[in-house]
Amino acid sequence: MASLTIRNLKKNYGAVEILKGIDIEIEDGGFLVLVGPSGCGKSTLLNTIAGLEDITSGDILIGDKSIAGLHPSKRDIAMVFQSYALYPNMTVAKNIAFGMEMRGVSKAERDKAVADVAELLQISQLLDRKPSQLSGGQRQRVAMGRALVRDPQVFLFDEPLSNLDAKLRVDMRTEIKRMHLRMATTTVYVTHDQIEALTLATKIAVLKDGELQQFGTPDEIYNDPANVFVAEFMGSPSMNMLTVPVEEDAKGLFLTLTRAGGDALRLPLPASAAMKARIGKPVIFGLRPEAMTDPASADRQGAEILEDQFLVDVVEPAGADVFAVTVLNGTPLTARMKPSARVKEGEMAPFALNLSRAVFFDPDTQVRLR
Repeated sequence: MASLTIRNLKKNYGAVEILKGIDIEIEDGGFLVLVGPSGCGKSTLLNTIAGLEDITSGDILIGDKSIAGLHPSKRDIAMVFQSYALYPNMTVAKNIAFGMEMRGVSKAERDKAVADVAELLQISQLLDRKPSQLSGGQRQRVAMGRALVRDPQVFLFDEPLSNLDAKLRVDMRTEIKRMHLRMATTTVYVTHDQIEALTLATKIAVLKDGELQQFGTPDEIYNDPANVFVAEFMGSPSMNMLTVPVEEDAKGLFLTLTRAGGDALRLPLPASAAMKARIGKPVIFGLRPEAMTDPASADRQGAEILEDQFLVDVVEPAGADVFAVTVLNGTPLTARMKPSARVKEGEMAPFALNLSRAVFFDPDTQVRLR
């Protein structure tokens, strides 16, 4: 095992820049998730680590050794693909052992490694089957087993769960988490699913258009977003956003929001230097759905809880939660409530806004105001 460092990595296809100076460092045994929308460069970045793509400039290090110019077979990396890439004419056991056989590992060692990995992934009963006899989740376990027997310094996962149904995705996510806790091998995992990112990662790198938007722990990415893109991309439902001018009176700084029917609602603002510089200018006000809820569910540790009545526009039951949509400044905002809140469309209901969880952004630069 070893740490993984990516330094000012750039990748061009002709005149087109795909990766624009990526800097990331993940500790020995860490779990790095590369997340972002389609076309953001996350799979290209993974492929440069694997050696499947050459880099234009920069460096990639495992431990203190540069691997940027090495052939993929020399990098001591194992990769799990989205498509499983199993040999259809081989049994599960032979699929897992094939790489070891090609490297000249003895049959006794191969058999022991296959048995150990099969037990870890709970596929011991499948070793004599062919891929066509397996479900999607079982095939993905076999693909993972083939990587695990390598005992590499770094594991790479390229959207391994995207072909599975919703329940299997959750089950396999748990298996991958359990596997990493047991093996503690440095891992890089690509996904477009921000729930997978938040669930699995020790560190997350959010990419957009080939640029690193933010790098940090799941808590930092979710609760302390660096810009509007990160705030909106991470979280489901997405963060509520409103663009509103900053005002000032004798009581301090505030925002004025207009409810359905034209009633005004005053939101007090922190008297920070960044907010004072925006007096008379708009800011983007952001609040997560769970910070906008029914009074009984409000986090009373929050220093600034504002309670008021709002007209409920839409109610979306979701089992353990109820999402209630209200309209402020003509914009729909989503609140996460308990089912016991019993809100109804077209009726007024009490809401609690935890303003200590509010974040603010510059509308021009989209960067966080602090």
